[in-house]
Amino acid sequence: MAVGGAQVSSSEQAWLEDAQVFIQKTLCPAVKQPHVQLTPLVIDCVKTVWLSQGRNQGSTLPLSYSFVSVQDLKTHQHLPCCSHLSWSSTAYQAWAQEAGPNGNPLPREQLLLLGTLTDLPGDLEQECRNGSLYVRDNTGVLSCELIDLDLSWLGHLFLFPHWSYLPPARWNSSGEGHLELWDAPVPVFPLTVSPGPLTPIPVLYPESASRLLRLRNKLRGVQRNLAGNLVRLSALVKSKQKAYFILSLGRSPPAVTHVSVIVQELELELEGPLLETDPKPLPMPSVSEDEKDPKGLVRYSRLLSYSGAVTGVLNEPAGVYELDGQLGLCLAYQQFRGLRRVMRPGVCLQLQDVHLLQSVGGGTRRPVLAPCLRGAVLLQSFSRQKPGTHSSRQAYGASLYEQLVWERQLGLPLYLWATKALEELACKLCPHVLRHHQFLQHSSPGSPGLGLQLLAPTLDLLAPPGSPLRNPHSEILEEPHHCPLQKYTRLQTPSSFPTLAALKEEGQRKAWASFDPKALLPFPEASHLSSCQLNRRLAWSWLCLLPSAFHPAQVLLGVLVASSHKGCLQLRDQSGSLPCLLLAKHSQPLSDPRLIGASPEVPKPTLSFCVLGSWLGGTQRKEGTGWGLPEPQGNDDKDQKVHLIFFGASVRWFEFLHPGQVYRLVAPGPPTPMLFEKDGSSCISRRPLELAACASCLTVQDNWTLELESSQDIQDVLDANKALPESSLTDLLSDNLTDSLVSFSAEILSRTLCEPLVASLWMKLGNTGAMRRCVKLTVALETAGCEFPPHLDVYIEDPHLPPSLGLLPGARVHFSQLEKRVSRSHNVYCCFRSSTYVQVLSFPPETTISVPLPYIYLAQLLQGGQSPFQATTSCHIVSVFSLQLFWVCAYCTSICPQGKCSRLGPTCPTQTSVSQATIRLLVEDGTAEAVVTCRNHHVAAALGLCPREWASLLEFVRVPGRVGLQFAGPGAQLESSARVDEPMTMFLWTLCTSPSVLRPIVLSFELERKPSKIVPLEPPRLQRFQCGELPFLTHVNPRLRLSCLSIRESEHSSSLGALASSC
Repeated sequence: MAVGGAQVSSSEQAWLEDAQVFIQKTLCPAVKQPHVQLTPLVIDCVKTVWLSQGRNQGSTLPLSYSFVSVQDLKTHQHLPCCSHLSWSSTAYQAWAQEAGPNGNPLPREQLLLLGTLTDLPGDLEQECRNGSLYVRDNTGVLSCELIDLDLSWLGHLFLFPHWSYLPPARWNSSGEGHLELWDAPVPVFPLTVSPGPLTPIPVLYPESASRLLRLRNKLRGVQRNLAGNLVRLSALVKSKQKAYFILSLGRSPPAVTHVSVIVQELELELEGPLLETDPKPLPMPSVSEDEKDPKGLVRYSRLLSYSGAVTGVLNEPAGVYELDGQLGLCLAYQQFRGLRRVMRPGVCLQLQDVHLLQSVGGGTRRPVLAPCLRGAVLLQSFSRQKPGTHSSRQAYGASLYEQLVWERQLGLPLYLWATKALEELACKLCPHVLRHHQFLQHSSPGSPGLGLQLLAPTLDLLAPPGSPLRNPHSEILEEPHHCPLQKYTRLQTPSSFPTLAALKEEGQRKAWASFDPKALLPFPEASHLSSCQLNRRLAWSWLCLLPSAFHPAQVLLGVLVASSHKGCLQLRDQSGSLPCLLLAKHSQPLSDPRLIGASPEVPKPTLSFCVLGSWLGGTQRKEGTGWGLPEPQGNDDKDQKVHLIFFGASVRWFEFLHPGQVYRLVAPGPPTPMLFEKDGSSCISRRPLELAACASCLTVQDNWTLELESSQDIQDVLDANKALPESSLTDLLSDNLTDSLVSFSAEILSRTLCEPLVASLWMKLGNTGAMRRCVKLTVALETAGCEFPPHLDVYIEDPHLPPSLGLLPGARVHFSQLEKRVSRSHNVYCCFRSSTYVQVLSFPPETTISVPLPYIYLAQLLQGGQSPFQATTSCHIVSVFSLQLFWVCAYCTSICPQGKCSRLGPTCPTQTSVSQATIRLLVEDGTAEAVVTCRNHHVAAALGLCPREWASLLEFVRVPGRVGLQFAGPGAQLESSARVDEPMTMFLWTLCTSPSVLRPIVLSFELERKPSKIVPLEPPRLQRFQCGELPFLTHVNPRLRLSCLSIRESEHSSSLGALASSC
């Protein structure tokens, strides 16, 4: 086939033949002139555009281009692309570079697209126009966007030389792609203009039209032509009945009078009221304006016009974008569904009559532009970038966000917070807990969506339902203007929903920021501790972060999971998991297994535990939604004990099993005879069962479940005893070890790491590389009517480490089945064993109240009944029994003369030495005597030395490494480390016998004899005293033994006897 009389090559001939087949199949039936040869017209149109650049292409035909139909694009083009006929590779590269350094430009495809431009979504003329444009050929219809539209183009066949195609997102299988037409299309047929002279028509200008509007009742039905300058354009409003927009016409700028026109299905209707003033564009205020306004102050947005480029998509379904890298743009207050598909970085917009809101709060830090229905958003140019790969949470939820604006009537600050909160929640829960479309689904009265349910408490408080619906006519036409964006109040962020990983990271950051070693090692005590003691103090600490520590308030949300791997409860979301301890009301433990959201499978179970219980009634079968009557038991004895073994995945029930509760053990599948009977259960040796008085032993299978029941629902069974077992104080603090298992409730006073109670065999054999761990809990027993509860030490060793959650100072805990032991010094203490059960009754209090120590007389400690473990008394130092000052190696605690470690054997890794001191005093307060032991920095207070004198004294001791004095009567017996003629010895001897030491003091102390010591106090002894020549016999109480907590100078002490006063 020849074109234009020229001979064509074989490649051109093949191209022309393919073109003719395509045109006949795709375009011919759509042409209204059947006698016109369409193929030559299309070829000529393509050649004209192809040769329009004046370049020598080597051919008059674009042989590298192929024709594409609408159906081909929908079916085969799954990636975004663009096509620019007549562009060279250099021109395309220059065009693509303007996408920006971080942009991903649209890839180029060599495709020829032709079709009819129409505003009808189908083939029928009577279909309602909805304001959208389409490209149609014989294979289908594809929606399109065009920057500048000439109405005369509608219904005509065009070649589109510059276009881009955006296919539907992969997640949206039911959606369709769309076209973006960059330049004016080229008509295949010339657009004919009717010849002849122009006929003038009568028109009305805005001033005349405004007068007619006042007489509209008299001129109803009269058709008028209206002319004027377009001064305002509203958004496109779509409802179930119609689609329309409103424009305002003025005579000439500056216009004084406006006339509003409703455009509905290409018909014009005059509409009032008049707009008497034309608001001029206002300059954009600075970002910091209004930031210093008082909280809760009502602010007013500003109306202005703005042109800019989209630089980020913050939340596409919610209509939230970034403009020019510094402004926010929210399109949610318009119906922007058609605009949403073209919004991506690189799109240039012109915003008319848009609201500017500054300092909206709620986590939004930048000014926000938001158009209402009066404003207009006009496309200036399309984006040259490919659409970003959005996650599912950026793809769903458009109807839910529309519900927040159009039904819940949220203001912009609260709406922006809600969009962020829904994003945070989707990150936490989707897709493993819920699919994104399920979580972000539209809520209806019969089917509430989870996303809105989670936000409802906050939204109901800040924006109660029942606000009047928006009136589009009033919002667009009325003056003064009123819309949801006109007034706003800065929002104090109600809450946030961080991921558990982010919460953990923030908690660790706060913990390290508040970590103060001085709080764990208060000076000057820390300067006297060895490395081992320092490490033990620093090895464990804890920080309580209350909700008030986080700003804004953070909502803890996740799925409760019973871990079969760790045997504890975990709160999980997409980012990770956190172990958790839950307490129900009234200090009751969590016991309802229905709260478990998931039960993970563990391929290698390593944990197991046993439960001793009693069968309550016979086996029941599921009947509908309830349970049938219990089957008769073979044994008439109602108290049939059973030994349940939980192993593997069934370990997940550990946190829900508590003494005193009634549970139903449910086995799925068909009924199996004797399933829960002893003959059908897994058996162990009969001897342990006999010792435990159990009739049977049963291994709980992985697929069995537990249900919390009430004993009232079980026939002929009395209510189970839910009281926690308690050992009496007499049994607890006695030397009777016949029943060594005790139970009690107590408050944890302290938790420290300590040396293991008994060194293991492998440590004795020299394996010191790994050290056993041990945790000591000092607890105060809860006893009724006891003013000063006794203290007790509870030790936790391997394999019961790490301790269970909640064992923190200040927590109230119930211990069951602890093993009671008596030390060689006759102190009672307890240890964990395999049968020990711990139930946290309450968490540590949020605020700690410092209670001063009670003020007592020493004789009160000798009276019967309970006495305080720590107290304060006013007393007088009678004499000094002993004094020791020494320097030890910080690593091995050996004596360090002249600062060198004296240990024989391997050299210590550090040559650091620390000073330590001990003094034993005899004090009395007129009611009793006590021997007080003071250590380290308390020795300086006992000797009445100021810090400078104490430091000088210790430096003198550094040379010998150790100085010790033993006082017996009026003289002093010196140890081998000191000589009587040494100045140091003479000074200490003189100091310890001077009024500077033997003086009144205020002593805070604790008993060396623990409240758990079971050896009775010594009775008063008969002692002889000599008064002149007369002897006296009297009963003397035994001396108390106290440990010094602090020493303060008495208000009645003489300043002449205190050396510290000179420092």
